Amino acid sequence: MEYIITCTAEELALMVTVCGYPGVAKGIAEASLGEKTPQEWEAIMGTAARQLILKQVWDSEKERRDEVPFSEEAQQFIREYVESKWMIRCVHQTGANILMIHHVGQDKWMSHVIDQDMFHEFSYINEEEIPEIIRSYYSFSDAPSEKSASFQLTDKMFDLLSKPDKTEKVRKKNRFAPEEEQSFDHFITDLEKNSWLLMNISFFNIPSMEADPILENIVFFLPSDAGIWIVEYTEDRKTPVHIELNTHEEWCGLLNGVGTVAAMVNQG
Repeated sequence: MEYIITCTAEELALMVTVCGYPGVAKGIAEASLGEKTPQEWEAIMGTAARQLILKQVWDSEKERRDEVPFSEEAQQFIREYVESKWMIRCVHQTGANILMIHHVGQDKWMSHVIDQDMFHEFSYINEEEIPEIIRSYYSFSDAPSEKSASFQLTDKMFDLLSKPDKTEKVRKKNRFAPEEEQSFDHFITDLEKNSWLLMNISFFNIPSMEADPILENIVFFLPSDAGIWIVEYTEDRKTPVHIELNTHEEWCGLLNGVGTVAAMVNQG
């Protein structure tokens, strides 16, 4: 891992603007600060410029020569970040921070942690580091699962699990076998402990800066005292959503699979 920079959303937006991507910068800034008047943005960007000068990122001498006031390395970092075509996005159920991993060329990737929609930390990494970085981000315990536990749901029933008052409806509609019902109860207990929110890892293709990212794949999961629940979509037409309690080793295997997908992007 090669550390690049830690900056505020305002500082990042200013860097992206100055490097020629004002549309992208607008999205970064508004995600953190909301909509502002042109006068407010001018004041905010002025403060950001002063902060970048203090961090020795903004070169005032280059600015006086009417040049881009950043080093070649800083400009390259911005280009690679903005023009990345593939991204792995890891979401924690608290929503306090998000880990994004951008593909920036060959086996070169960029780790990007966003904290509270305000602070951005960037580092260069290679594809072999991806599974460990994701594993560290979630920090799940390595408690082994006590026994196998699994059940299946329809898409509609799975969507209802985000609503605590709908769990009994899901139970009745699915007519679980005894072991499946025990698994369902275990899952619901863990879901309640995690505020009825699942975590997920998603994989996006970004055709262009103007186009919306295309979701290529997504995996949902949930930590448990007895392992980690993995939610996957199968080709079963009636009940395609398969929910199974995995061991920590199996979870790590899933992350290795994410690393394999990353390698396929490089080959493509």
